[in-house]
Amino acid sequence: MLALMVEGFDLQTANLAGPSIMAQFGISRAQLGPLLSASLVGILIGSTLVAPLGDRFGRKRVVVIASAAYGILSLVAAFAWSAEQLAILRFLIGIGLGAVMPNGLAMAGAMYDARRHASATAFAGIGITLGGVVAGMTASKVLPAYHWQGLFVVGGVLPLIIAAIIALALRDVRDPTESAAADVPRGSIAAILAPSIRTTTIMVWLMFMCVALNVHLLASWIPLLMKGSGLSTANAALVTAGYHGGGVLGGVAASLLLRRAGWYIVAIFAAGAALTMLTLALLPASSAMTILLIACAGFFVTGIQNGVNGAASDLYPASSRSTGLGWALGVARIGAIMGPMVGTLAAIAGIDHDQRFFMIPAAPLALVLVLAIVVSRRVGHGVAQRA
Repeated sequence: MLALMVEGFDLQTANLAGPSIMAQFGISRAQLGPLLSASLVGILIGSTLVAPLGDRFGRKRVVVIASAAYGILSLVAAFAWSAEQLAILRFLIGIGLGAVMPNGLAMAGAMYDARRHASATAFAGIGITLGGVVAGMTASKVLPAYHWQGLFVVGGVLPLIIAAIIALALRDVRDPTESAAADVPRGSIAAILAPSIRTTTIMVWLMFMCVALNVHLLASWIPLLMKGSGLSTANAALVTAGYHGGGVLGGVAASLLLRRAGWYIVAIFAAGAALTMLTLALLPASSAMTILLIACAGFFVTGIQNGVNGAASDLYPASSRSTGLGWALGVARIGAIMGPMVGTLAAIAGIDHDQRFFMIPAAPLALVLVLAIVVSRRVGHGVAQRA
């Protein structure tokens, strides 16, 4: 969970530092979108090509090496002297981030029996959201004094510390039932695209993609929306921390409920998230109500994210969980990459300064609601069975 918390911190670094980066390099909001998406492209590569190595060579090894690598790169990024250099370094950082998340989740799930596996995996994922909370609180103190460079330094030191702790103190736990089929090599995508589960896997990928689009759209643009509404940099960062704080509560709630209701919990949280977005878009604006609703958005959206992480890991054989989660999280990067880009299109259309912006996330959330209900019914009827 600490490794994932540090990753969550780094995921939010560029988002929170966005206004400071724009001021430093003289770029517009529209030009900031590609820079924010650079690490997401790297995560796609890390999740699909590097993360499956955990199933072959050990998940602890991958987590330690990848954490140390992106920590060093974040320290280097603090000294970038152009937006282009920063984008390249964020891309390389993303490869490390993409390798850590699936293996960290798979390690957490392996510590528990099959009955608690999905909830344990989802609960560990709360670390990502906790990292966002810590990032928002840290940014409120660091950005005014040390600008974006100071935030990148913090984001570089933390993963080096956690990599050392994991290397010294944590063993690589394996599920006792974990054994790869003789005809399917460890880390092979064939294990998660077997005929009996292929359709369900594709629907799960679509859900991951829609959820990631919303997570990164909101995380990327809430600080900018708050800043544009007249709040100071420090207060905008605190509102963002409130979004992630609501997310922590939502992640805990979804994790606890997942064991009882599975994919239906994902559907319930998707419905709550869509309703919250519509309320934000249609109700008259007020500071207190907006902050409360943004916290509610964090509650539901992060609940969905943790729910799909836990439920999806339970679909796959123990020997292929890093691969299954890696590919799902990798495909999710398509949505994550689209998130800031959608925000850029909203800026071009001139709806990035008012509540109409919140109409945008409602459609993909409705799709998640439908897909979660369909997958729940398929799994319940044996279409997608755990090996």
